[in-house]
Amino acid sequence: MNAEVTPEVDLSSESYKTNPVPTLTWLRENDPVHWNRNGYWLLTRYNDVAAAFRDQRLSSEWAKKPELLGRPSRDEQTLDRDGRNRATILTSFNMRDAPDHTRLRTLIQLAFTRSAVNEQRQRIQNLVDSYLAQGFANGSIDLVTDLAFPLTITIASEMIGMPVELREQFRTSFELAEKVGDPTATETQRALGRDAIDWQLNTIRHQIELRRSQPSNDLLSALIHAEQDNNRLSEDEIISAVITMYTAGGTTTERFISSGLLLLLQHPDQWKSLATDPALLSGALNEILRFHHPDQQTSTPRLALEDIELHDKKIRAGEMVRLGTGAANRDPERWDNPNVFSIYRPEQQVLSFGLGMHYCIGAPLARLQGEIAIASVVTRYPNTTLLTTEPRRDPRRWDRFEEIKVKLA
Repeated sequence: MNAEVTPEVDLSSESYKTNPVPTLTWLRENDPVHWNRNGYWLLTRYNDVAAAFRDQRLSSEWAKKPELLGRPSRDEQTLDRDGRNRATILTSFNMRDAPDHTRLRTLIQLAFTRSAVNEQRQRIQNLVDSYLAQGFANGSIDLVTDLAFPLTITIASEMIGMPVELREQFRTSFELAEKVGDPTATETQRALGRDAIDWQLNTIRHQIELRRSQPSNDLLSALIHAEQDNNRLSEDEIISAVITMYTAGGTTTERFISSGLLLLLQHPDQWKSLATDPALLSGALNEILRFHHPDQQTSTPRLALEDIELHDKKIRAGEMVRLGTGAANRDPERWDNPNVFSIYRPEQQVLSFGLGMHYCIGAPLARLQGEIAIASVVTRYPNTTLLTTEPRRDPRRWDRFEEIKVKLA
């Protein structure tokens, strides 16, 4: 890219979503604090993004925006259905600042401990075994729809306590809900997205009602009864927490696994090395997290609480700031040859799970599923070949591939 095209940078365009790397490389080098036509700032350098994660002047709490801009907040009773739903979602722990974030996250972590995650190891392995056995018997397997999606959504459903039979409806609802904040979506798509969010919230609310009368050994029951220092989660806080964890567990981990296997298959020498040397697995997972970040931005934008000067730009109070984690993960000031995929790199802190108090609460579970799924395929089927030689982005969700078919061997 060159200076003449800078004003035309469109981070919502199909061409950008298909291949964001050239645009982000140029921005990181020439315009690291970029004001985008869609009304937000994008940070693309590693040091800036890492600092922004910990900068208390950048808030995750979007409910503060009206009062920050001198506008009165509407009483919840006056909101319509979509307004009430939005208010519920904004109570999620990942969209709150301290001290509320600390209170919510502490209660949620009581029910989402590392030991609870480790208890899932055998279940994850059993599911992976069954999917791969079926794929081997069929002669091919789609890494997206036959492995990564059913694995992650099943584990998320079982841990949370959502009926597994609703997994396809939840996947569709996630896809539809993405359009609500998409500046390129039609009004019909946004309306379908708002309906999908309403369905999600009502479905979870119904499950909460069931657990209140019939508690079970699942995360939903634990969240209902989680208490510390006489604090409990409200129903809206439980619903929003479940949405956050279910979305992450059913979508981001899905593409981590499927796209990670694709990257390894596209680098056959590294695939062979990993197949013969399991000690390379940790570095491989870290490199997948560094290299593959489809939309290159964090899902939760930040709200500037005051004016901020950065690289001769002024971010004004009330403006949106997005943290370009994918772009930061390819910063040449941090990594040599950052656009080269290499599982042999010395491990350094990547920003894919965030930093600081908002570090992803589901990171251990995501990494465990990735570890088991990727190791199982690579070590058991070292001669696996790609059948989908030119995978394309899924038009329903640009952050994943539509299909990645392989022959296990």
